[in-house]
Amino acid sequence: MHFLIIDDDTVSRTTLKNHLVAMFPGCKTSEAPNGAQGLFQFFKKKPDLVFLDMLMPIMDGRAVLDALNECYRCGQLIKKPKVVLVSTLDTMQIDQMHPLNDSPLVLTVIKKPVTRNLLKQLAAFLPTPTA
Repeated sequence: MHFLIIDDDTVSRTTLKNHLVAMFPGCKTSEAPNGAQGLFQFFKKKPDLVFLDMLMPIMDGRAVLDALNECYRCGQLIKKPKVVLVSTLDTMQIDQMHPLNDSPLVLTVIKKPVTRNLLKQLAAFLPTPTA
């Protein structure tokens, strides 16, 4: 399992990475501090699941979602990307920024700070931990 964490906040990225590594021993993680680098990492690493912050400099989460949606729609991506939005914003605020109904890639939205218990609630979207 390979996770990509796109978030401009170093503490948030590190915390999420530590939780994922503890929950999924042997998993791979990649990180990016903004959407532009996140898209580069996405196409380079081809992760199974992307954790995407919505508010970032240079390229925000909405622009990343638009790019991934367009690549998938045009057939440049064979496998449909799976995205979990991670934000300090609530779902209503995110929906105003980027209507979630228009984004079939978004599995769910989780609010920061991310905890291990919160990640366990995403069991439907995550693989079963081996340990």
